[in-house]
Amino acid sequence: MTSKPKSMTQEAAKAFLDSHSVEEYILLDVRQDWEYEEFHLPGATLIPLPVLADHLAEMARDKPTIVYCASGGRSAAAANLLSGQRFKEVYNLLGGVMAWRNEYAVGPFELGTGYFSGKETPLEILALAFKMEDNLGSFYAEIASSASSLDVKKTLTKLAGFEKGHKAKVFAVAKAFEPSLEDMGEFAKGTYADALEGGMGAEAFLEANREYFQTPKGTLEAAMMFEAQALDLYMRCAESASFEKAVTVLHQLAQEEKAHLKILAKLMETLHDSRKGGHP
Repeated sequence: MTSKPKSMTQEAAKAFLDSHSVEEYILLDVRQDWEYEEFHLPGATLIPLPVLADHLAEMARDKPTIVYCASGGRSAAAANLLSGQRFKEVYNLLGGVMAWRNEYAVGPFELGTGYFSGKETPLEILALAFKMEDNLGSFYAEIASSASSLDVKKTLTKLAGFEKGHKAKVFAVAKAFEPSLEDMGEFAKGTYADALEGGMGAEAFLEANREYFQTPKGTLEAAMMFEAQALDLYMRCAESASFEKAVTVLHQLAQEEKAHLKILAKLMETLHDSRKGGHP
């Protein structure tokens, strides 16, 4: 059973860093390269969220790991992913760099994955993944309809289309675990029926974080959180799957989520470059 990540305030983080040598912990920055170059916490290692899963083998799982980003959202997704891969002690820095610098941090600081205990069966995880893909498609479509950036609109529309294919693949894997499943429309109804992330329905999440999605960067950060959580679920489920075909499909889905994260990272980079060049 894996442990859950814990939250850490900037005051607690400063006290921890002051009382431990750099060899005793990992301070992980999961923002993009340009964000790291502009400012980062002393001693931090940069591994952007979109490529984090590709570097897990290089990291020490037995050391306390403090993860941070700009405002705490991407780092929450990263912390969940690390915990799911049996990292011993993982902390998410609440408010991220903005809290560290005593600036106003906007956005969902916690993914709130309290509904996920780590004791779920593979079928229960797949039920959650299926509904999450369903709600993600709705989320991307709604945000795309009001996006001010054409590039963001196109990317989110493309991602919405990907979720349809993922739903079919997740259901096919679920049937490998439970051959009696017949109706994809009925699958995942019940405990996790409204889960987008954190157990919150898509509509409720959008309403609660409306301000966060008013900027292209905030929208892209949120999309990264969701894709990273989907990646986390597929990686966890693949570890416990006993059917070779199911493992193969789950690994394929995980790879596709990695690709989605890299698409979002590229778009964020393009957005940064356009602003740097004086373009809106």
